[in-house]
Amino acid sequence: MRFTKKDLEIFQIQGFADRMQLIADNIHPKLAKLGELLQPQLSRLVAHQLYPSLLQHARRTVNPPEETWVAFCPDEKGSKAFTHFTLCVGAIGVQARVTVRQECKDRKAFSQNLLANAEKLKDLKGNKEMADYTRRDAEQRPASVTDWVPFFTESARKLKESQSSVFDIGINLPLSGDLSSHAIQAMSKLVPFYQLSGNKEFQALRF
Repeated sequence: MRFTKKDLEIFQIQGFADRMQLIADNIHPKLAKLGELLQPQLSRLVAHQLYPSLLQHARRTVNPPEETWVAFCPDEKGSKAFTHFTLCVGAIGVQARVTVRQECKDRKAFSQNLLANAEKLKDLKGNKEMADYTRRDAEQRPASVTDWVPFFTESARKLKESQSSVFDIGINLPLSGDLSSHAIQAMSKLVPFYQLSGNKEFQALRF
């Protein structure tokens, strides 16, 4: 199971209806299958049940999406209220990411834990592969992070002070080979960030 360069080119199509139809026909079936494949492995990684949720773009009527994804969170009803994993596909490639959105009920706890654990998190294996997907260049490529503690400190401040801020870091995945294997390896490196949510059902932070 993998995505191709032809799949990524779908996100460069200008027409709303055309792009949406191609996403529905070509991208979403693969994401749904990958969601099924990754769900049990990812649940084992975090030691509790996660549910895949395919983004439907139901509210879009004019502007076609620049990316789409399947999310993984501890609620069958949807991911927005939780810190969650995503497997994202867009014109720049495929990524495994951890995201805290505006609607996340754990924003405060995540912010506090991010700040408190900044020194530990800066030395995580895999940091060199990670990028900040809240900051993009003109071609939608994410910003690299060279100094992690200031990045974590500023991210924590924004989450605390601004309801519109988000946290979204991830690892770009190769198109060749077994994508599910690449994805679970990358997500294993992102687990410590997922654990910052502070949900009482989650295990204590482990690094």
